[in-house]
Amino acid sequence: MRGAGRLLTVASIAIVATIGSLSAQAGVPTRALESYAQAQTEKKPPLTVRVKLWTRAKLDAAKKRWAADKVKFEDCQQQLIGARKTQKLSLHKQGDFLNDCMNKKP
Repeated sequence: MRGAGRLLTVASIAIVATIGSLSAQAGVPTRALESYAQAQTEKKPPLTVRVKLWTRAKLDAAKKRWAADKVKFEDCQQQLIGARKTQKLSLHKQGDFLNDCMNKKP
């Protein structure tokens, strides 16, 4: 009787382990695992580089818009050059400076 109880316990553990592994395999689709692995291997530029590029693109687009008012834009650029001599301006601050200058009402 004692041997039969052990055999029944071992068999039930084996069945539970088998069912658990089957349900775990069925619960996680292989596509999800493949896409996760692919996303991990893709090389994205760091966030700071992406923001810097986006900002430059935005500033370039604004420069194209402001080219229509060339005299005002050249004056603002000269003001920016003067401001850069006295203080260190990041790319963001340079863009803000030009934007404020161009949007001033004369």
